[in-house]
Amino acid sequence: MLKQHNAAGGCILAPVGNRVTVYDIQTSKSTTLSSQTRSDIAIVAYHPTLPLAILIDVHGYGYILNILRDCILHRMQFKSTSTVATEKRQSALIPANESQRPVRDAAFSPDAQFFAVAIGNKLCIWRAPEERLSWRMALHRELTGHMDAICSIDWSSDSRFICTSSADLTVRLWSVDPITGFVPCAFVDHRRPVKAAFFSNDMTRLWSISKEGVIIVWKVANEPGMPVDTKNNAAKRIGHNKKKQAHFKIDTEPGNSAVRGNIATAVWVKETQAYCNQPGNTVVSRASFNKNTGLVVIGFTGGLFGLYRFPSFESIYTLRIGNELPVVDSVDVSSDGDWLGLACSETGTLVVWEWKSETFVMKQQGHHSGIRSVAFSTGGGDTIKLGGVVDKEMKTDVDQNFAGNKLGLGSRYVVATGGFDGKVKLWDSNSGLCMLTFDEHTASVEALCFTPQGNAIITASLDGTVRAFDLLRYKNFRTMTASRVQFVSVACDASGSIICAGSRGETNSVFIWSLQTGKLLDELHGHSSAVTGVAFHPSLAYSGFLVSASWDKFINVWNIYGRADKGGSTEPLLNASSVVAIAFDPRDNNILAAAVLCGQILFWDLDNSEQIGSIDGLRDLQSGRDPSEFYSANNSRGKRGDDGDLQAGLSRNQHFNSISYVSSGRMLVAGSRNSANICIYNTETYSLLYSISLTNNRSLTGILRELNSRYMTEYGHSLQEMDLSDDEEVYEGAAERRRIQAHQALPGVQEGELAKRSRRFHVWCVSCAPDGRQFAAATSHGLYVYSMDAFIKTPNYVGEVLKSVGSFQPQLLTKNVTVGNVLAALEAGEYSRAFILALALNDFNTLLRCYERVPSDSIGQVVASIAPEFVCVLLNFIRAVLCPDSPNGTIHLEWHLRWLEEIFSIHMHTLSGLGNSGTQKAITPVGQIDPRTMLLMLLRQLRQTKSNVSGLLHSNAQTVSYLGSLAQRNAG
Repeated sequence: MLKQHNAAGGCILAPVGNRVTVYDIQTSKSTTLSSQTRSDIAIVAYHPTLPLAILIDVHGYGYILNILRDCILHRMQFKSTSTVATEKRQSALIPANESQRPVRDAAFSPDAQFFAVAIGNKLCIWRAPEERLSWRMALHRELTGHMDAICSIDWSSDSRFICTSSADLTVRLWSVDPITGFVPCAFVDHRRPVKAAFFSNDMTRLWSISKEGVIIVWKVANEPGMPVDTKNNAAKRIGHNKKKQAHFKIDTEPGNSAVRGNIATAVWVKETQAYCNQPGNTVVSRASFNKNTGLVVIGFTGGLFGLYRFPSFESIYTLRIGNELPVVDSVDVSSDGDWLGLACSETGTLVVWEWKSETFVMKQQGHHSGIRSVAFSTGGGDTIKLGGVVDKEMKTDVDQNFAGNKLGLGSRYVVATGGFDGKVKLWDSNSGLCMLTFDEHTASVEALCFTPQGNAIITASLDGTVRAFDLLRYKNFRTMTASRVQFVSVACDASGSIICAGSRGETNSVFIWSLQTGKLLDELHGHSSAVTGVAFHPSLAYSGFLVSASWDKFINVWNIYGRADKGGSTEPLLNASSVVAIAFDPRDNNILAAAVLCGQILFWDLDNSEQIGSIDGLRDLQSGRDPSEFYSANNSRGKRGDDGDLQAGLSRNQHFNSISYVSSGRMLVAGSRNSANICIYNTETYSLLYSISLTNNRSLTGILRELNSRYMTEYGHSLQEMDLSDDEEVYEGAAERRRIQAHQALPGVQEGELAKRSRRFHVWCVSCAPDGRQFAAATSHGLYVYSMDAFIKTPNYVGEVLKSVGSFQPQLLTKNVTVGNVLAALEAGEYSRAFILALALNDFNTLLRCYERVPSDSIGQVVASIAPEFVCVLLNFIRAVLCPDSPNGTIHLEWHLRWLEEIFSIHMHTLSGLGNSGTQKAITPVGQIDPRTMLLMLLRQLRQTKSNVSGLLHSNAQTVSYLGSLAQRNAG
């Protein structure tokens, strides 16, 4: 849904599974709201005046969402049948998702007083949510008459009439309130299901479009006050009799009575009939109409869309978005009519098209069959410059598009993903947008990594190739192959010149290439099964040491730089089960973590070749039950009470298949293909710190641990997995494409085009950012990126209210540490006391008020009075306000730099001793941020600010020079 929030730009609300992603087109940023629905979202209806949206999922559950606060205000269900009818259908073993007819359309009235919902063949009109009713909705009226499902709803400009189109080939006209002389009527000129119908802005015309592309326009023929000619009326009245007329209320409300009376007693005549003339075998899927500009955009199957003018329906053009799009599922027009929004759910494509200049404002497309691998860039903007331009005079990185999509700057990381579709995509971790796609691979990309310099990415694929992509020139500059094997893991050494990859197939070897020449240097034998992981030692003291892990339960350590008599593998490390993932501790302590098939994570000391610790993660995974399984995932079958067995109730068919260390080495992030939970462990105590549930979407299988077993057949199949419904899908042709895909699926194929489409949720890979502030999870249903700095990804209009949300982390709470005492000290001119109390309270808004109220000549005095334990709190606050693009940022750059100068001048001794244990304890970390990490983040933020300012000043240097010389000439 494309919505215009201000004159300068707009935003798009796009459902992604059971969440909503907000795309801010003006700033080229996106954020995914944390609020979740029960199932996949089918409809997003935006409130005309308030920052509210009503989300309706595929099972008819509605959610009133406050977009600014990212919270659900109210939940309800739009039922298509009564409770008695629902219970009767359930008693007949009809799955729950079949007993509820889907909601196909919903819309607010223009005056924001009503909300109309099309549930099956029933139209329900609700009172719009209001604060005085605790955001609840009351049913105003329920209208029936259609013989088949309603496809679309449109409101008249005065919010008193509604027109609906249906699959029963009719368009019907309704009134919100009973009006004297008005009877609901039907337009029956179409011969195919009617996909959409709309009012004109002046309410004198009504037009509709059918599935085959036939457009019919009806016009009001009689003038207000003229007698009604029922014989020539194209609108057939429904149930017009004296008994029903006796129940009509008298319409006495003032305002626009002529138009109201005209529609109530109108004679509608067929004015024109037009045709879309779309190519063969394509039908209409969606249509949208901008009443202010008269623009009509129509989406077709096959990825086509057409733009027309109302009322002549002159074709402006018909274009195809892409050959891979099976259908255009959703279309919308911005309020000013400049932008068109187009989307396809099956391929994850979202397009914003500016039709006047015929250019893409935004084009995003995800992986088609899920994401297999993910990796963060090694050094952020400090080392990676995607298409960046280096200015030799300024000696700095100047981004050509710094005012828009700021790629490669100081505080941004690039996230690379490899999919089952063979594509490699690069994403900006700040904006959440895809900026580059490589499609050279022909099979699943199993693993990828960045070079330490950050200028290339290395990928390993099941097509038997290892490819290197240049991030400066955007091309595949090296392709490395070996014998007839498939590559499942890859790693790059610290110099960036040696590439190694683990394989499966004929040899199960580790292959080593030179990146500069692409020549195969060596082949390491020693494993009897697939090599699931390879990793170079991160310490320079162990340069050339390579670790490989395999399904054969062994971990081998190789010295690839050793001489013939000293090189080779050391004694293999035997594990309890097959090794599926490995990761080195980044603290140079020679510790290796290995995830094994029995659900454990083992920690090895490579110096002594001994195991020093383990994590048993079976209880932490919390995997869900699949509909085809006979009993619940907690193995509660046959268990009676608690017999004291700690291993009782565990599902042993699960394990961690990906692990990644946080940059500090104190935490380990682990993900499992059997569970939707991400587990974060403490590597010192080997205990669980956090368990993050990625999704609660009930449209996916493997989420709930317990399911109703009454839908299981005696042959082990679930009725919920069968396609038993003959109802037309919400999306055009979805059922047909699903059945064709199931027919073409091959047995044994788990992922890809020839696999049966599965709704099972898998976590395939996890990766942590080098700064320890973000981690990403590659799943079968998209990429999940979690950040401790939530405000970075928030669009400006959403983030204005997030300045204090989640930032209240008090450092010291006493009876004197209150907001009132802080404000009182400010009014009394006691700036040092006020600032210290604000730091102890650590509330953003209070701290910002004190920060900006301190006089410039008192900054040094205030900084000198700050205790060492509050230094990191102040630095973290300045880091937050330093970026003017973030909701927490301010534009006072000189003010920030003066504070930083005083802090580093006065507290340099404290900050320079961070390596000492005493100083480390004296400085209080901010939340979970280690002081070193916080200083690194501050440095990166300063580098980004420098890049922005340098680019701006460099572009205006000649203008400033001219104005200066002109001022000197006038002064002389």
